[in-house]
Amino acid sequence: MRGFILALILVGAACSSPQKDRIVVPTLHAGFYNDALERINDKLESDPDNDRLIDQKLFYCDQLGWPTTCISALDTYKQKHGMTNQLVEQYIVYYIRHKRYQLLLDVIERWGQEYHLADKYIKTYIESLTRLGKRKRAELELRIFLKNHQSLDDLEFASTQYLRLKDTLMAAYNLRKVYQMNPESDLMWNYGNILVNLGYNDEGLSVLDDYVNEKKDDFDIQLQYAWLLEKSNRLFDARKVIKPFSERDTISYLLVEWYKKDQMWDSATYVLNEAIASDSSDRKPIWKLGRMYEDRGWLLTSLPYYEYLLELNSNDTLARQRIDLIQRKIAYLQRLKFEENKTPTLELQPKKIEN
Repeated sequence: MRGFILALILVGAACSSPQKDRIVVPTLHAGFYNDALERINDKLESDPDNDRLIDQKLFYCDQLGWPTTCISALDTYKQKHGMTNQLVEQYIVYYIRHKRYQLLLDVIERWGQEYHLADKYIKTYIESLTRLGKRKRAELELRIFLKNHQSLDDLEFASTQYLRLKDTLMAAYNLRKVYQMNPESDLMWNYGNILVNLGYNDEGLSVLDDYVNEKKDDFDIQLQYAWLLEKSNRLFDARKVIKPFSERDTISYLLVEWYKKDQMWDSATYVLNEAIASDSSDRKPIWKLGRMYEDRGWLLTSLPYYEYLLELNSNDTLARQRIDLIQRKIAYLQRLKFEENKTPTLELQPKKIEN
């Protein structure tokens, strides 16, 4: 009986579907390739000519985006096997990553014809020339490039190179084409500034309007744009641009100065009073408000602000000097008014009687 049961168990096992082996794929965590590269480097120290290790290192370098230690593997492979199509491209990627523009230029010029690099890496070649300041060669290559490359991406690339060469006219010429294709291109900031600097204020500011409207939260862009508006005597627009950032001290004081230029004293006063209300111990807005009243001739109104500064700091010599000066001005004006109001002395002239 026991043998029969055992036979049934074996038959059942034979008839059941075989269980498939699971293929386990290792999870490649963020530091996997870094750790692997370190291990390969350790092994290469004792066995530097090991082709398998060199190939592994090149693979890990590619996965890691070619860190600086990878140049040794490239040089070793080249020394043992000579230059190959794959290797020359790996050199190029490495040099681009580390901005080694002279070496990048050298490798493209040395191997360009043999491995047909001219078309694939023409932008890399031109950028290397502009980065190295090789102006004449860069300008020649750019002219050749633009004959057959007029897409938006190509024009943006060429414009960037001309900007790097400080060739304002050629940059503006190509940026105009970019503007017609994409008014919201990041390069429109450069284009608008070029036009303004060349004296085409309306055209330049019009270009910048479209660009700046898409960058309302970018403080640096908005501030620079406001300065351009101010230089173009568009103070109302300049103030409108920086008002959203008026909680910053520097912007609130700039806003005050631009209100004063248009003699909008109440608005300037309001901004300074807001600053004082937010921090009554801050000397700067108190001083500015006192000076503004003083400069307008409102001496009695300005005096309490300087006196308050002395209350905050009894050693404030500048506030004390302003108080003394204002008091002398007030005394002088009072004396002058008194003299003007005095009853004039009658001067009697003898009357001449003619016979």
